[in-house]
Amino acid sequence: MNRLLPAVALLATAVSLQAHASGDYEYPYSGIGGGMASLADACDNLGSSCDDEATAFRIYSGARLLSNFGVEVGYTQSQEFELDDTSGTDLSLRGLDVTGLVHLPIGGRADVFLKAGGFFWDSEFEGPSSAEENGISLRTGVGAQLGITEHLYIRADYDYVPNVDYSNGALDEDDLSLISGSVQYHF
Repeated sequence: MNRLLPAVALLATAVSLQAHASGDYEYPYSGIGGGMASLADACDNLGSSCDDEATAFRIYSGARLLSNFGVEVGYTQSQEFELDDTSGTDLSLRGLDVTGLVHLPIGGRADVFLKAGGFFWDSEFEGPSSAEENGISLRTGVGAQLGITEHLYIRADYDYVPNVDYSNGALDEDDLSLISGSVQYHF
């Protein structure tokens, strides 16, 4: 019994210190944002009527599970990329993502983060030959967030999604980049 008591006391102390440290964790949050989506190679050799940039929006929710690690799920949708204005060839992309985030605090309510996860996408290609495709790609990114108040934050993100397929013969797949700004609420 005497040998067990120090071990229990040590365990209780460690648990209470961990619980106290966990007070710094951020609880669930949700956000909405918008920005610019661009395709890396969509307009190569297509002429001046091709536009490989479109506006995009994203809604997301997440939580910080450990002091420097969190998870997030989101939905992203782009407006139409006008790949050939003369023939009416358009492409739209949308997808769900699940990402892990590593936060690096830089002071107060500010931090930068790295993220990686999966992007479950759906593409719709409309034109002389139409196609719909879906798949899974890696999603990576970096960002920064700043707390304006205890609950309201602003955030900037850059995301990169390689190999999004839209099956148009010569243009089979492309890499998607997203730059966005968001407002998020911490519960």
